[in-house]
Amino acid sequence: MYKSYTSLDFREGMIKKRLERIKKIILITSGKGGVGKSTVAATMAALTAKEGMSVGLLDTDVHGPSSAFIFGIRSLPKEDRHGLLPPISNGVKVMSLDLFATGKPIPVSGKGARQIIKELLALTEWGNLDFLIVDTPPGTGDVLLTLINVLGKKAFSIVVTLPTSLSISVVRRTIELLLTSQIPIFGVLENMSYRADVGKSHSQSRGELLALEFGVKFLGELPIDYKASEAIDARDMPSLLKTDFAKTLLTLLEKSKLFNYNKTQKLNDGPIQ
Repeated sequence: MYKSYTSLDFREGMIKKRLERIKKIILITSGKGGVGKSTVAATMAALTAKEGMSVGLLDTDVHGPSSAFIFGIRSLPKEDRHGLLPPISNGVKVMSLDLFATGKPIPVSGKGARQIIKELLALTEWGNLDFLIVDTPPGTGDVLLTLINVLGKKAFSIVVTLPTSLSISVVRRTIELLLTSQIPIFGVLENMSYRADVGKSHSQSRGELLALEFGVKFLGELPIDYKASEAIDARDMPSLLKTDFAKTLLTLLEKSKLFNYNKTQKLNDGPIQ
């Protein structure tokens, strides 16, 4: 586990207190940009809420946040004595920097990015959650290291890749970092594997080979679905959930038993095994 960047930070106590009310934290990671990670994270959050669970989505991409756009949220988080209350859309509590940036760039350095993430974690009042899904930024830099440091004891990861040699080479480094940091990997998802209107081939996917290389679960393949892209452009989550992309993702999550846990377990239980 990576050591804290500071020896004394009052926010860490606030973060720990808030995390006590969250059962499971899922880091949606990749290391590679352009793999559809944000789409996976947002769709997964909405699907989980539709399954009747309490869900939060935290977008930690400091330079290119998109979760609020995907959910069609335009209102700022409300503030009360407990902290910032995330807007709710389609049953999901969403906290993202694009709620504050309003389309403007966020020019921050590595240290600034670390501070922003800690502020979001310390100030956001999630309440009781079954799942907090964290959309992580590309790369293995300051933001991901901060999340590993702060959330590591309670988090596990789903890794997203494309079926290309370039994506696999980058994602491999991310998996090595997660395992070195003792972050359990729930599984690998291969996105954009085949066209939804054509179907997939019977050959073994590169994502599956990557999962086998590290001895982790291969969750399956997701299609290229133009209807999903259209729904995202329209900020229409209900339509997105009706696409082949969302239906396939739900099937893969159910087969992986992501939702199969005892809801009466203590709030501070560890990651799903």
